[in-house]
Amino acid sequence: MSKKKGFILLIIVILISGLNFAADRISKVYAVDHIKGKGTIEVVGRVFIMHYAENDGAFLGFGGNMPKPLKSVLLVLLPSIIVLAAVFYTAFSGNIPPGQLVSLSCVIGGGMGNLWDRIFNDGIVIDFLNFGIGNLRTGILNVADLSVTFGAIVFIILQFRAENNKDKITDIETD
Repeated sequence: MSKKKGFILLIIVILISGLNFAADRISKVYAVDHIKGKGTIEVVGRVFIMHYAENDGAFLGFGGNMPKPLKSVLLVLLPSIIVLAAVFYTAFSGNIPPGQLVSLSCVIGGGMGNLWDRIFNDGIVIDFLNFGIGNLRTGILNVADLSVTFGAIVFIILQFRAENNKDKITDIETD
């Protein structure tokens, strides 16, 4: 990979990650200023509501009762390593398809958003989004969670498709 191409890929990763991070930070500041203490706010009927919550655990509050040192390792150190690994992979792999570059950049930006909360908000992540129909609802989450989830799902789908295409090409070549 040329230095110019590597530099361009790094700029793309920084821009997309930065946009995801900024969207998360801005939305959390908004949540603290305008949603906290207001109860449940219906945005699109009961399909999309906002309700402020502070989460000191992982997904859906799991691990909130863990001892603080273990929580620090599992919710700060491990995600930090994953975000750094994704940064290095996207910046230095040299052969990453554009869709996977974008999806991993979303994971990086969202991961950084929740890490920011954990590091600078005493281990607490601000959540305020909830989606669902009737009793079938998501947990309360945030923009960073959406970025990570979207990025991970798209990455897995693209990786799966790439593997299937590689298998088809190999099958054709062996026939």
